[in-house]
Order: sequence, then C-alpha cells, then structure tokens
Amino acid sequence: MTSGPDLRAARRRAIRIGFQKALRFARSESGSYTLESALLYPTLVVALVSLVFASLFIYKHADLYYTAAATAERAAYTWDNTHKEFSTGSVMPNQHDGLYWRTGSDGLGGMFSFGSGFGQKRVEWPAAEGAGEAGGAGPERKLLRAAGGLPDGIEGKLTYRHGLIDREVSVKLGQTGPLPFMAGKWMNARMEAEVRTVVTEPAELIRNVDFVRTFVVRVKDLIGKPQAERTVPAEPPAEHRRLVFARAAEAAEYVRSITGGVQQDVKAPSGRRLLDVLDADGLMHEVKLGYTAKSKDIESQIVKDVEMMRQSTEVKGVVWHFFRKEKDGKVGPSKPLRQYLENQGIIVVIHQ
Repeated sequence: MTSGPDLRAARRRAIRIGFQKALRFARSESGSYTLESALLYPTLVVALVSLVFASLFIYKHADLYYTAAATAERAAYTWDNTHKEFSTGSVMPNQHDGLYWRTGSDGLGGMFSFGSGFGQKRVEWPAAEGAGEAGGAGPERKLLRAAGGLPDGIEGKLTYRHGLIDREVSVKLGQTGPLPFMAGKWMNARMEAEVRTVVTEPAELIRNVDFVRTFVVRVKDLIGKPQAERTVPAEPPAEHRRLVFARAAEAAEYVRSITGGVQQDVKAPSGRRLLDVLDADGLMHEVKLGYTAKSKDIESQIVKDVEMMRQSTEVKGVVWHFFRKEKDGKVGPSKPLRQYLENQGIIVVIHQ
C-alpha cells in the first residue's frame, strides 16, 4: 500500500504535469488557421451573397423601368393606327383607322375631359379573361395590346388620358424582386416603375397647320381693306407738332409736361444751380433755345452739371434739350459744344 505522504506527492506531480501540458497547448499555434477560417468564412459568404443579390435587385429594377418606358413609348407611337406593327411601328399601305376615330373609338367625351373617368381609360395586367372584347377598338383594347408584350411575372396598370389638347399614355408596372433565403420576412422585395408618354401625330400636326394657313388666307380675302375701312373707320393721323418756342421758359414748361418733372434749385459743389427740370427718375433736363455756341458761361453750367451727376444723390443723369427758336428758326448746339457735352457724359437731344 502507498502511504499518505507518497499519495499526496503523486497527486502534486500529476497536477504539475497537467498544468505544464495545458500551458504548452495554450502557447501552441497549431490549428489556428482552422479556427480563424471557421469564424471568418461564413461572414465572407454572407457578404458575397448579399452583394450578388443586391446587384441582381438593382438590375431587375432597371429592367422593369426599361420595360415600362418601351411599352409606353410604343403604345403612344402606334396609338393613331391600330394596324401598325407594335414593336417597329411599320404599317402596310392603305391600312389605317377610320377618318373620325378620334371622336369615335377614342371617345368624344374624353376629348373634352368629361364623362366616365373624366377622359381616362385604364386597364390592369394581367387582365381578366375577355377584357379585350369589351373595349372593342377603343382605348382599352389598345392598352391591352400594349400590355400583351409584357414579360411573365410583371403586373401593373396602363392608363390613357385624353384631354382637350394633349393625350397621354402612362404605364405603371410592378414585380417582386429576388431576395436570398428568408430575407423576404425582413425586407420589402416589391419594386415599381412608372413612365408617362405623350401621344403625338406628325401627320395630324401637318394637316392642322395646313388647315390654319388656308383658313386664315381665305378669311383675309373675304374682308378686304376697303370694306374693313368702311366698316371700322380709321382714326385720322395725329397732327405732327412743330416744336418752336419764342421763350426758353415755354420750352422748359413743355419738357416738364412730358417728363412729369419740376423746376428745382440745388446746391452744387461749384455753386448753386437752377435746374429747369428734375424728374422722378433723377434725370436733370436743361433747356436751350435756338443756336447755342460754346462759351465760358456754358462751360460753367456743364461743370456744375457734371459735378452733380457724379457727386449728388439727387441727380442720376443729365440731358440737354435744344429747341428751335421762333424768331430766327435756328436750333441745336455748335459742333464744339456738342462734342464737349458728349465727352462729359451728357445726353444731347435736338427737337425739330
């Protein structure tokens, strides 16, 4: 038999050996790749699958929008003639709808936006069995014809709106997008696309323009100018007034009457200046009568006008008016004076 001290020593030796083995196992790097792979690979697989399905979802949504756009565009292009080939728009000669299809098969009520649906016709796809028969040759049948080319798995609504001036085809499609595994319980896989297209008729536009041109010419020919003048007498031409004044004060009063300005005494940096006319827009009007030459007095007036135009807050611009004098019939500034005025930025107006 083993004595007590020997048994305790054996136990301590066994514990020490086990601890050393555990310590060596903890320090060992063998098997780390397997452990890391077990933790990382599922995350990478989930991310890769999510990326693939997200790309597929975006592609399906773009394809749905393209399908809606193509359906609406082809329906609008072939709307005026049910004999047109839907995909290409080609048509054989002498194959067309009746002359009055717009007021017949297209619906007179829709033309003026009243009646059932206020000028709107709508069909749903997939359509119920026999739905195309009820529409006859009307908008419902054309819409169902456009919807007939839709791929499987797509549902939606096709609408035709007929207003007084414009007509429009709208296509709203929807389908369920692809989602991985159980993702449909947490995410909405529904995708939709809506496109509107205006119905245009180049041939009808040409006919309408030609009709208007012909109609206007004929109406113009029916009522000639002599007959129109007898029916509505023309107003006599206004008598042209010759602007001739005996005194400068009369000319200044005339300028005040046409501009709505007033006479005003202002203080300029070079001295006081009596303005013949100052209107509400800040334009100063100087009135001269007869022929005017360049002199020191005139230059002094011009210097004050330029100072006010550049420094005063009341005067925004200066205009010099020259009127014909009744006594000698002369009018206007001398050539040096006119050139000097224009160089200083003053507007020159000669009234004949």
